[in-house]
Amino acid sequence: MIRRTYQSNIFAQEEMNVKYTVIATNKIELSEEVVTWYNQRGDRNGNRIKELKIGFGMERMPCGQFEANAVFFRVGVLAYNIFRLFIFKILSTPWHRHQVQTIRWRLYQIAGKIVFHGRQIFLKVRRGLCQLFADIRLRIWEFANT
Repeated sequence: MIRRTYQSNIFAQEEMNVKYTVIATNKIELSEEVVTWYNQRGDRNGNRIKELKIGFGMERMPCGQFEANAVFFRVGVLAYNIFRLFIFKILSTPWHRHQVQTIRWRLYQIAGKIVFHGRQIFLKVRRGLCQLFADIRLRIWEFANT
């Protein structure tokens, strides 16, 4: 049980300055660790849900049929999970804190040109970004072959 002070409601009849919160759990950890975990729960999950909804267009379902909406949502969650896998397994650590909008803006929307020359395919990008794309390509190859 957690005891916290809070500002009372101006419309309340009685004066309450203390609020009690009860955490029921099956965790076998110390109570301090459970409270720390409980206090962090909305921080991470709330941002993930917000990124899924806004970043992957899950704010509204496309139709009134439950089954069709379920398929739509599953495809969106699959896209989100693949995106997170790409972020953590392929991109370097400074990219890990970015949301999908930032990744789109800083990586996916980079201007480039696909060139076919001598039976080979090349991606031409700004000179300063060549190393970034070379590193991403190498990490994808390593990830695919492990």
